[in-house]
Amino acid sequence: MRVSPEAYTAVIGAYKNPIMGLGEAALVAAIVFHAFNGLRIIAVDFWKKGPKYQRQLLWGVLALWAVTMIPFLIRHLTIVFSNFFGGN
Repeated sequence: MRVSPEAYTAVIGAYKNPIMGLGEAALVAAIVFHAFNGLRIIAVDFWKKGPKYQRQLLWGVLALWAVTMIPFLIRHLTIVFSNFFGGN
């Protein structure tokens, strides 16, 4: 930004399109799943009954991921598409 405000504005403008917004959403979804699944793997490795309950733990990860991602996606995609279609 200090070197060329015009270049900064052009780059920021490139990021304000629906494809980048969808890419951001996919990146966040992958990171959140990776984090929750990492906790599941820790539980399987260090909890004596972890291997026995790994399928239930996976379903718990998927449920927690969905509970986390649905509100984020609603808010994020609303902002992305409202900006693209003439909103603020």
